[in-house]
Amino acid sequence: MSLERSSTSSFDEKDGSAIAEPATAAVSRRTWFRTSFFQITIVGLCAFLSPGLWNSMNSLGAGGGQSPFLANAANSIVFGLMVLTCLLGSTITNKLSYRWALVLGACGYAPYAGGLVLNLKTGASWLVYLGSVTCGLSAGLFWSVEGAIALGYPEENKRGRYLSYWLAWRNGGQILGGAISLGLNAKGNKIGAIGRETYYVFIALQAFAPFVAVLLSNPPQVQRKDRTPVKMENHIGLKAELKEVWDTLTRREVLWLVPVSLFAQWPSSYVNTFFSLYFTVRARALGSLLIAILSVIGNVLLGFWLDNKRVSKKIKTRVAFVGLMTIFGGVFIWLTILQTRFLKHKPKLDWTDGRAFSEAFGAYVIFYIVYYTLQNVLYYIFSELARNPKELIRLSSILRGAESAGSACGYGVSARKVLPMTVPLGIDFGLWGVAFAAAMFTVKDVGTKWELNKDVKEEKEDEAH
Repeated sequence: MSLERSSTSSFDEKDGSAIAEPATAAVSRRTWFRTSFFQITIVGLCAFLSPGLWNSMNSLGAGGGQSPFLANAANSIVFGLMVLTCLLGSTITNKLSYRWALVLGACGYAPYAGGLVLNLKTGASWLVYLGSVTCGLSAGLFWSVEGAIALGYPEENKRGRYLSYWLAWRNGGQILGGAISLGLNAKGNKIGAIGRETYYVFIALQAFAPFVAVLLSNPPQVQRKDRTPVKMENHIGLKAELKEVWDTLTRREVLWLVPVSLFAQWPSSYVNTFFSLYFTVRARALGSLLIAILSVIGNVLLGFWLDNKRVSKKIKTRVAFVGLMTIFGGVFIWLTILQTRFLKHKPKLDWTDGRAFSEAFGAYVIFYIVYYTLQNVLYYIFSELARNPKELIRLSSILRGAESAGSACGYGVSARKVLPMTVPLGIDFGLWGVAFAAAMFTVKDVGTKWELNKDVKEEKEDEAH
């Protein structure tokens, strides 16, 4: 595993033709359903119906169920399998195409929700675990391919805004789910499970996602506004593709981002368990709705910030990353104080409880706003590491695979009833420090080292002419 410093530029800088040269097969008139905007809309709709609603269930605490421990064990299975399917995402997509990889990736979410319904109704857990397997096998592929599309299909000068647009759709699923949950559980001023009617709506919507995914165009069919082609398709063999994935993973700048990728989703298991144990049903439903709305607003603002031409890429990336990670640290201190207090006296917090409710609820809301916004920033940083468009899906697969591994470990720790709540919180806090420090070795070079390489390449090209 090589740790030598890489000096490669991002593909937007290294391959000037990908930005400046018109497509040789450019069409004289674009078709609306082939535009990059429509493709991101399709991916966003699928994210809305699949992981968006899945996130909505989890943000209710314990998947909306009464006990967080079964949901934590099931989610550990989901994310454990996703590590494998994420890392194989580029290989599978090469064989199936982007369209059918997205279709297959959207197929496994509904059985998971069905398992939660059966458990709520009869106490049986077998379908929860079976649904976890189907969800894990399909969702890893979905995560891998949706990220690559969101990074690779848009025009370069719209990438930040389109990333935010896609993630707004994903959070939109949580807005809908949160609104449904709050409407059906507004009188549930007790700790317990979400009503079964909530899950019936979730199942129906998630089952529709594969049919939406069929509408996606494959890269050669996409018609950008600037007429540049989307050169993402790759038809190399399995062995060659796995070697390319390994070579990408072992680049120094990618390795420095592995800890923060693990961290990016690891703490959510603790926070969801915290929310389930200490808040009433209707408070959890309100939280699910509120964090979704505020996260959409946060990501939209971030998208405009990342596409701002008046601020250098170096400053934009550092401000976004350092700012979010610093807020994360403050939230962990806040949660440590609350958790120490709650170990002495377990509360049942409802929105009628005034300051006691606001202090704990505020920590939860701020955590998730930063949590979702950081994912957008990580996508942006990883996109800057791509040396060519075909590498985007490999980088997306590595990012989502590491995030899945973090989630699997986090839910695995939180599934152990014998551990005090301070243990997973302490692990989260420690990982935050390691991730922050390691990632800065790569973040500090975004917009500096790669921009310098671009300038050198342009000078050589000018001399050649």
